[in-house]
Amino acid sequence: MGADDDHDDHREPGVEVRDLAADDAGGLTRLVRRCYGDSYDATWVYDPAEITARLRRGVLRSTVAVTAGGEVVAHVGLTRTQPDDDVAEAGQAVVDPAYRGRHLFTTLKRHAAERARREGLCGLYSEATAAHPYSQRANVALGAVETGVLLGYIPASVEYTAIDAGSHRQSVVLYYLKTNDGHQRPVYAPPRDRAMVARIVARAGLRGSMADAPRESGPAPQSDLHTEDRADHNDRIITARTVGRDLVGAVERARDDALANGADCVYVDLPLADPATQLLGDGVYELGFRFGGVFPNRLHGCDVLRYQHLERVTPDGADIDLASDHGRELLAYVMATA
Repeated sequence: MGADDDHDDHREPGVEVRDLAADDAGGLTRLVRRCYGDSYDATWVYDPAEITARLRRGVLRSTVAVTAGGEVVAHVGLTRTQPDDDVAEAGQAVVDPAYRGRHLFTTLKRHAAERARREGLCGLYSEATAAHPYSQRANVALGAVETGVLLGYIPASVEYTAIDAGSHRQSVVLYYLKTNDGHQRPVYAPPRDRAMVARIVARAGLRGSMADAPRESGPAPQSDLHTEDRADHNDRIITARTVGRDLVGAVERARDDALANGADCVYVDLPLADPATQLLGDGVYELGFRFGGVFPNRLHGCDVLRYQHLERVTPDGADIDLASDHGRELLAYVMATA
C-alpha cells in the first residue's frame, strides 16, 4: 500500500538507496507516521525494537531511501515467516508524500527483487491497493503478475496521506514477481475455478502442472486447519494444511466462530498440491466463500488457493481501478463469483 506513481528506475539526487539498518528503525516508524498517522494496519512498524528484532532474526529485509540528513523517506520490506522461506512478501511500501512522483517505489522494489534473485528466493508476492493504479503500474512495469483480488481487505481505519482512498474497507490486488524457478509440482485445482487457476499459474511463470487427483487414494478423514485472527484487519485466515473429508464442516465451524466475534472478512487457504483440494474445494462455495486468488509457493513451497467470505463488505468494483487487461479480467471473474 501507499507507493508512488512512477514506473521507471531513477536515482533521486541527494537520496541514497540501501538496506535498512537497525539504526534506521526509528526513521521507518517516523516515515509511517508521516504517511498514515497511527492507522497503518501492521502495528509492528510503530515499534523500533520489534523492527530491529525482525532484522536480526532474518525475517525482515528492507530497502530504504535515505536523505543526506539521514531521514528515511521511502521503504519496501521483504518479510518471511521463516528466514529460509522460498517466497517473501514485498510489503510496507511507503513513500513520504514530499517524495512521491520521483520513481522511488520502483527503484526500491527493483533493488529488493535483485536481492531476492541473488539469495535464491523463488519470488515476491505483494498486495497493492486497488483504489488507485500507481503502485500497480510499478509492479506491472517490474514484471509482476496479478494473481488475485481481495475485496474489502484493507480496514477502513487506514488513512492515506495525500491519497483519497475513501472511508470504507478497500480492496487489494495480489501480485507475484518471479525471481527464480521454483520446483516442479502438481496443481490440483477445484473444478469450478480450474481454468482461472491454470491461467494464473501460466501467466506467473510457475513450474506447476495442472493435475488430476489420483483415483486410488482418497482424502484423509480429518482436515488439519490452522486459524489466525488479525485484530489489525478484523479478519480471520483459515489455513488448511491438509484437506480432509470434513473440510466443509470444519471450515463452517471456524467461519461461524469468527463471525460471532465480529470479523468483517474470513479467508480460507487451500493447498493446491493436495489432491483433496480438487475433490473437496468447491464445497466452500456452499458456505458463501468465493474466489480470491492464488499465492504461489506460500505454504512450504506449495501454491495456495484463497477463498474470501465477505460478511460486512459489499462487493463493489466501482472504486477499483486496475492497471492492466489481465487485472481487469481477474477482477471481473472475482466479482462474478462474489
